[in-house]
Amino acid sequence: MSFSANLSLPYIQASQAQKHVTHNEGMRRLDAVVQLSVTSASSATPPGSPENGQRFIIPSGATGDWAGQTGNIAVFEENAWVFLSPATGWISFVEDTAKPQVFDGANWVELSTTPDTQNLPLVGVNASANPTNRLSVSSPASLFNNEGNGHQIKVNKASSGDTASLLFQTNWSGRAEMGTTGSDNFEIKVSADGSSFHQALVADSATGSISFPSGVSGLAPAALTGDLITSGYALARGTDLVTNGGCGLGNAYNFPAELVFDGQSTPDLRGAVCFTGHHVGPIAMSELIAVDPNRAYRLGAYVRQESVAGDWSGYSEGERHQQYMGLTCLDADQNVIESKHHMRYYHGGTDSLTTLAAPLQPGDTTITLTNSAGWNESSADANQQGVIIFGYKDSNGRGYAHYSRLVEAGLFDLGQVNKTTHVVTLNQPLPASLGNPDDPSGIWPAGTSIANSGIGNDKNVVLEGDYIPAVDSWYDASAHIGGIDTSGTNAPFNFAPGTTYVRVFWQANYSNRSGGFAGHPDTGAAHKVWFAGVSMQPVPLAAMSAAANGSVDLKIPVSDFGSGTVSLATTTRQIEAV
Repeated sequence: MSFSANLSLPYIQASQAQKHVTHNEGMRRLDAVVQLSVTSASSATPPGSPENGQRFIIPSGATGDWAGQTGNIAVFEENAWVFLSPATGWISFVEDTAKPQVFDGANWVELSTTPDTQNLPLVGVNASANPTNRLSVSSPASLFNNEGNGHQIKVNKASSGDTASLLFQTNWSGRAEMGTTGSDNFEIKVSADGSSFHQALVADSATGSISFPSGVSGLAPAALTGDLITSGYALARGTDLVTNGGCGLGNAYNFPAELVFDGQSTPDLRGAVCFTGHHVGPIAMSELIAVDPNRAYRLGAYVRQESVAGDWSGYSEGERHQQYMGLTCLDADQNVIESKHHMRYYHGGTDSLTTLAAPLQPGDTTITLTNSAGWNESSADANQQGVIIFGYKDSNGRGYAHYSRLVEAGLFDLGQVNKTTHVVTLNQPLPASLGNPDDPSGIWPAGTSIANSGIGNDKNVVLEGDYIPAVDSWYDASAHIGGIDTSGTNAPFNFAPGTTYVRVFWQANYSNRSGGFAGHPDTGAAHKVWFAGVSMQPVPLAAMSAAANGSVDLKIPVSDFGSGTVSLATTTRQIEAV
């Protein structure tokens, strides 16, 4: 007898007797395997009362009549079990699990009705994923819904120095980012170009403290520019113009880093600040002080110089060092006003301030003056062989008669000022930096104010290389400043022309240099000087009078306890024991 290739159905032979037997055998097999559906694929024991035609897939470990038939299909036919061997690819529906299974040639394997989405290498939803963006979604919106309670989106990074963030882009270029980038602090930052980012908000992971590194706006009317302040800040300032001058905050806020808070050595204040060691150059407070330069102010501080063990008898001042303290003047744009920006050369007592007798422009090699009598013909200092043109304007377009940033040193040599023709021959073409910004060609018209440049010292108002009278004692050092100096001489107790703000500065332990300096000993890198009670306050009762040369004479009220009187006296630097 021959059989069909796939289901092994018996063929009826031409001369076969009892053809109905073969036919019925084939029909029974078709009935058993076509549209295959089994009662179970996990029952290892034959049922006690099976129904005719009932089918099972026999699992391993089957017993009774099913023993040794693992993987075969058991069909109950006419009171007996018939076993059919499946072929690769046969599919059966398993009724007790309501899931289909497929025979893979060795075992029956469940066919999942849902796809296996575990550990997919890439997923793209209406978009193409890539090795970097392994999940890519292109849609108007994405929804992450709850399943009855809350919902979290988690972004995990390997270590603190890595990045876990959400990046917002415009045309694939970053514009805003929020998360923990490079640390465990939460931050929000923004960018206008995708490369330079500005921190808008930073939350410290250890303390929860919030900072706004790029500043805050909109918390007050636009006209009220500046930073917010705390009550502690306001208390530390009090009625003084210097914030925390008496260390009322219990720290060295507003002082330069070189001045360190000291809560023990203090003249009955909350604290002092201490400078230690060799001179490091000018150091200054952080905050600016807005001033009215037409009024008078008192600037002062307590000072104490530490004693140092050793034999200093060979030095006139012993271990005491020169100290400087004063004000740096700044203009409306907060540019530092140096002495060169307003000083003028005087020859034989004659001011060099004059006007142009002919137009002047960059590239010219001569300057024609109205009067050259006050110009330099004796000083070899390059700072006094230059030009200052009084045509400078600030960012608001305001011009100044006696302040200018249009200055250049070393433009002429001695002998190049003709006092007869009033022509100055330059040693180089006039630089473009001295051109007229209001003229396309940089031309200054005749009549423009011009002077021979000069140079001077800082505004050492309180201490100008002074020595504290005795070591290990506190002294009160003070002086006054007021009025605008238009003389070009850098009058020490007048504000520089153009002044809108000032900043307190020091040159502490000025003469303490490694190896000694100008007749002073090297007292070491541990030698200390203290400052406390730094103060700047208006003096309403001060009197001022313009001097003939343009400086301002300043007198301040001086009280006499014994007589009970107050009189006016010319301001001088005062250093008095506390």
